[in-house]
Amino acid sequence: MQSYKQILSQYMALGLLFVLATPVVAQHSQVLRKLNDHDTIDKVITESKKSYSVIFDAYLTLDPPPMEVGEGFNLTTIHAKMAKWDLVSSWAESNAGMAEAILQCKDRNVFGLPYTEGNADSVYEEAHLTAEIAVGGSLRRNEFQYIKAIDVVSAFATAEQVRLFEAGETDKALDLTVAHLFLLRQLCDRRFLEEKLHSIQLLVDALSNTRDMFYVYFDRITPQQYTEIAWFDLPFLRPDRQWLLIPEGDRIISEALLDEVFNKSEQADEDLFAATFGGIQSRDAPLERFGAAKRWRMIAPIHSSLQASKARLKLIYDDWWRRWRVQQYDLQLESDSQFERTNSVRYAAVIYSMQNIEAVFGVRNQLVAGVSGTIMAAGLSAYNKELGNYPDNQEKLYGQNIRKRTDIDPYDLEYGHLSYIRLDSRTALDTPNGRLWLKDGDCVLYAQGEDHEDGRAAEHTDTGVEYDLVLWPPIKALSREQGIFID
Repeated sequence: MQSYKQILSQYMALGLLFVLATPVVAQHSQVLRKLNDHDTIDKVITESKKSYSVIFDAYLTLDPPPMEVGEGFNLTTIHAKMAKWDLVSSWAESNAGMAEAILQCKDRNVFGLPYTEGNADSVYEEAHLTAEIAVGGSLRRNEFQYIKAIDVVSAFATAEQVRLFEAGETDKALDLTVAHLFLLRQLCDRRFLEEKLHSIQLLVDALSNTRDMFYVYFDRITPQQYTEIAWFDLPFLRPDRQWLLIPEGDRIISEALLDEVFNKSEQADEDLFAATFGGIQSRDAPLERFGAAKRWRMIAPIHSSLQASKARLKLIYDDWWRRWRVQQYDLQLESDSQFERTNSVRYAAVIYSMQNIEAVFGVRNQLVAGVSGTIMAAGLSAYNKELGNYPDNQEKLYGQNIRKRTDIDPYDLEYGHLSYIRLDSRTALDTPNGRLWLKDGDCVLYAQGEDHEDGRAAEHTDTGVEYDLVLWPPIKALSREQGIFID
């Protein structure tokens, strides 16, 4: 006799199969063409300008890391005093091919990985190095399995950078650091929200690591090396609104999904609405599937037409696009977006067919602050190496150690540049890990954070959601130095 859990498991599986068996009206091949017909992927870009094959070929020969890459071991946890550093260092040293692959990517234009529908017969498919849409026939099941490999690559890059610094090979360490940042920047232009959010966070973390290394290996880096990175390398990461692309893949998927759930008269099909959106709504609670399906059958007769639904979808994305392009402190950003104004019943299918991409606006600000802060950190370090102290104001760096236009605080509504203080006494700095102490003569470089208030760097949060976002001195390195950081 079957147990309750076995019956429940079968019930959930049958419910999932019901959703996956939803009739597919749109041609998924057309969706693929739209996704891949883009400057960051299209075949008109020669393979020699794409990074993905270089990285994936090296990944296929990469030795397994000493620990599984995940929450406990990743690019944010690696440093020379960590537990098992000897194993991590050996892993990095034994895989020179991956380091060389990362270095090659600096001179390439795009990551370039095409989207597929799960039918690619290749070694990349077997190794799960893919970006698949419409998995199992459902446009709401898109799997970007290659992301796990990128996490491993980033852990390797960090380990090898630290190993090279520890070995006194500073030039090689800095070259790899910059190349890794450029690889992650290429990934930030992927077409889907999930890809973009993950890649931006990796780049934010890698920039934080870069500032850590500027601080920890200060004695090994020359003023010229600091200035070259600040002047010639990091400015070309370009995280600004003109160059960092808004995620458009989710819009393409939404349009195709809407085409699938309306009938030939462009009215909502009750059965398709119930099967498709009932499944989406109850994805995290399968036992609620039938109740959700019933609700969608009730919505279908009063739902807006296909034409009106597509017009609303376009209005929402056009509004996001305008917000993406305006100045980061424009008042337009304070008003409700078209997504927030959308009627949740008349346009229910629009809301459930799409991803709310507004989260990317916040992480973009973190990235802008991270790039600017890392440039400024290099400039401050160069100045300190040359003169033996920090400047009394950051303007002394302009034109000498950094380009003035790279000093940007995306949260500062009045001036737009990062805040800077040279300390004349011992000063406390509260962080999520505990209180840190800065000494007389130190400096603090920080962004104001999402509250747009200058807290004089008295308290720091890693995301800038509350309080200030301290960029220099680097919080992780300082925390480890003062013994309050827990790895």
